[in-house]
Amino acid sequence: MALTKSQKKAALGLLLLSLVLLPVVVWGLLFDLSYHTQAIASGRQLIIHSSMHGLAFGGGVLCLVLIIWVVVRLAFKAQVYEQRINRLFGRLIIGSFVLMLTGYYGMSLYWQTKMAAKGYEQCPASTLLFTRVTYSAWTLNPALCYDSDVKRIVLRGSSGESEQVEQMLQQRERQQEARRQFLLQEEQLKQQRLQRAAESQ
Repeated sequence: MALTKSQKKAALGLLLLSLVLLPVVVWGLLFDLSYHTQAIASGRQLIIHSSMHGLAFGGGVLCLVLIIWVVVRLAFKAQVYEQRINRLFGRLIIGSFVLMLTGYYGMSLYWQTKMAAKGYEQCPASTLLFTRVTYSAWTLNPALCYDSDVKRIVLRGSSGESEQVEQMLQQRERQQEARRQFLLQEEQLKQQRLQRAAESQ
């Protein structure tokens, strides 16, 4: 059956949407790869894992299938193959959704294995990012999962929050070092006063 004018418009709209989404999906996949690789290699005390980008591979395949399907439907008018074409692309679309789900769990498992191999432990879901279903916090120091300053910083699960936590920890370390130096100097001054008092007697 030939496509009506409104069906052709809908097909062109779907084609345009798929053409716009495809680069976004590819960018998401590349961003995920880059972000997780850098975060794991950085050695930061706390890193944030998002499993959402695992959908990107199947999403990219889905966009490609939709693009090809629309082009085939618009280009070939032969009714003889219409049912076969629709059946084939229906299966490919279902396969794309299955690929999205397996990619979601597969990539999440892959990154979690990589993080665990580097010594990171996942924070309990009730401590950090408990409102973000596809995000989880991983840390080298499990005490950070319960740290009030870390909880104040880590709210949305962005990569910047991980860097802010690292800066806060470095600042905290500098403050503790300054406090140790101050106490050491106070102790030295106290010893010097005691020594002078002993010498004057």
